[in-house]
Amino acid sequence: MDNPWQKINTKNKPYILDCDQKTINEYNERPNRNNNHKIRLDNLPTPYAGDFNNAKILLLQKNPGSEIFPGLEPTENYEFMVYKNLKNDILKSLEHKKIEFPFYWLNPEYILTGGFRYWTRIFSSIIKEKNDYKKIANKVCCVQYFPYHSRKYNSINCILKSQKYSFNLVRNFIKKSNRIIVLMRAKREWLKVVPELKNYATLKSKINPVLTKNNFEKKEDYELFLKYLN
Repeated sequence: MDNPWQKINTKNKPYILDCDQKTINEYNERPNRNNNHKIRLDNLPTPYAGDFNNAKILLLQKNPGSEIFPGLEPTENYEFMVYKNLKNDILKSLEHKKIEFPFYWLNPEYILTGGFRYWTRIFSSIIKEKNDYKKIANKVCCVQYFPYHSRKYNSINCILKSQKYSFNLVRNFIKKSNRIIVLMRAKREWLKVVPELKNYATLKSKINPVLTKNNFEKKEDYELFLKYLN
C-alpha cells in the first residue's frame, strides 16, 4: 500500500493530508464543536513511530494528545521552536527512514516535550531497570488508531483514508514471527478494523496504560514483553 504521509504538506500549517481534509474540516466546523475535541492541524500528525522492520514490540494507542502551555497561543507550535530536530525526526519517521531513535519520543533530546514526558511515564519501570532509552526506542514501535492531534479523543464516525495505511502496518506486523502486540487503548475500535488482534496482549487500565507487570491482563504477556525488550 502506498504511504499517503509522503504527500503531506510540511512547510506550513495546516498539517493535513488532502485525502483527509474535507472530512476533518466538516468535523471541526460543526456547530457547538467542543474545543477539547477539535482536531488540531497546527501540529504535525504522528500516526505511527518506530522501526517497523526490526522492532519486536508494537503498541496500539488511540490518538496523539495535545497540550497548550500557558502564555502560548494555541496555534503556536512551541515544540518545533525549541527542539530544532524534532520536526525532521517526525518527517523521517513518517517516511520510514532511519533515525538514531526510531521511536523518537524516547530521545532524551526532547526531554520537555509532551511526547517524551508521556512515554517515559508509560515506560517508567522499564527505564528504571534498563536505563537505556536508545535500546527501548529501537525495540518498540507504535500505531495510533487516529493520526491527528486533539486534546481529547472523540470519534468522527468514519474511517479516514490515511487510517487505512496505519491499519495495514498493523496487519503486516501480525504476519511476522517472534513479536508481541499490546493493545494499550482503543481496544474496541482496533478490533473493529483489525479483528485479528483479539488474541493479543491487553492492559488492565486504559486510562493509565503504563507498561508494568501489574497492569498487564496476563502475566505471561508481560514476561513476553520483557523478553522482546532484551
